[in-house]
Amino acid sequence: VRPARDTMAEDAPADAMEGEVPVPEPKPEPASAGAGYDDPVAAAIATKAALETQNKIDVTALPIRQYLETAVVPILLTGMQALVKERPNNPVEFLAAYLLKNNPQGPSHKP
Repeated sequence: VRPARDTMAEDAPADAMEGEVPVPEPKPEPASAGAGYDDPVAAAIATKAALETQNKIDVTALPIRQYLETAVVPILLTGMQALVKERPNNPVEFLAAYLLKNNPQGPSHKP
């Protein structure tokens, strides 16, 4: 007859005391969908850092989601934060004007 196998003792870390139940470490939670910056200075710093990184990568070679997260989302988030603060009568026009005014790539050249 084989003795009963003690799985707790085998699975427990080597430094665990006898009789202690190991407690798993909590896993980090993902950011919520509406997460963003409440502080405009922090948003500007994050946008600048993202744009500097963007300039180092060939964004046209990225998959669609990564392209949008790199090239569009940072400036769009700061524009939407400004939109929420201002609450203009024509939010689409406000956002369009904000994006054109704050275009990180500079003004586009007309042919």
